[in-house]
Amino acid sequence: MFRTLVRHYFRMHGVDIISEADSCRFIFDTGQSFSANVSDPRLWRDMAIRGSLAFGEGFVDRKWDMDFDHLEPFLRLLGQHGLSRPLPHHTAIYRIKHSISTGARSATPRASHQNSSHHYDRGNELFATFLDEGMNYSCGFFDDQDSDLPAAQKRKIDTAIERLQLFEGANVLDIGCGWGSAAIEASRRGAHVTGINLAQEQIDLAQDRANEAKSEAVFKLADYREFARENPGAFDRILSIGMIEHVGRRKLKDFFDCIRRLLKPGGLAVVHCIVDWPYRVTDPWLEHYIFPGGWVPRTTEMVDRANAAGLRPIAGPYHHDGVNYATTLAHWRQRFLANYHVLDPEKYPERFRRLWVFYLAGCEAAFRALGLHNAQTVYQRPV
Repeated sequence: MFRTLVRHYFRMHGVDIISEADSCRFIFDTGQSFSANVSDPRLWRDMAIRGSLAFGEGFVDRKWDMDFDHLEPFLRLLGQHGLSRPLPHHTAIYRIKHSISTGARSATPRASHQNSSHHYDRGNELFATFLDEGMNYSCGFFDDQDSDLPAAQKRKIDTAIERLQLFEGANVLDIGCGWGSAAIEASRRGAHVTGINLAQEQIDLAQDRANEAKSEAVFKLADYREFARENPGAFDRILSIGMIEHVGRRKLKDFFDCIRRLLKPGGLAVVHCIVDWPYRVTDPWLEHYIFPGGWVPRTTEMVDRANAAGLRPIAGPYHHDGVNYATTLAHWRQRFLANYHVLDPEKYPERFRRLWVFYLAGCEAAFRALGLHNAQTVYQRPV
């Protein structure tokens, strides 16, 4: 019964599932097909009950499997056929649960710290296996498909800093500073830079990297809301790259309220983030296993909330095609698979490898299939 239900749902979206002994073949109405080994028939029951959450769990737990090289194009085609969401009979229930749980998770600094720790405190050694040498964990800007990853990440940082209109001696805050590359680059250009985020391992390595580069950038473990209360009007410029996706829909205006409070009158902020065209709930597997509390805003939502907080958009949104992030994710996945062997197998067992591959391949597929892209917007606190 469950297999029939899943087959019917897939067929409604132009995909036939044909059983072949211990495997099955997904045949798309475009003529493309992919084979998957299904080792546990309970996969169909799980998918019928819990949709895409069970589909991702099934791959991680080897209930189904396919060649890693085929995973991203397979997931991309599923997305293009409208099969990137939970099964329809529980989508409404999931939306309600997601709205309630996401609101609770993003409501307090403590909850935000827990969400951040879940992903970013997995160990610097993990991120070093797949990020570029600058440890940039956001979209690179590729001028063509032949550009390498470090060049694309440098181009992204340079673009954001140029839009920030830095000047000698400017006091700059980097909200969600990651491992410090953008903050260190801004300090090289004569700014006094402070970087904040909620991941202790990131802060420690960012400070080590700054010291090694003889940069005066300073990094602190701090929640942006508490930091804004303690440092009103302290900064000429604010930079935030890839942070707002962790804020949550309900707290978007609060985020911009804090930026306004932190800026001096006339000060500028550049906010870089993933944006979506329609409203979509976060994929349940991604939200549960990778980015708890994560959410991708629409461009209009960001600008509207910034206006409501008293900030004036003065340039942008500058849209950068989603192929940039898809290409970035493809580099990350290739690097992770090539370097996984250096990780401690007790801390990062085979199940973790499968989880991380599914995460990277799924996100790449989403950028190629669903219209996701990146945007940078320049905001000003009025004088």
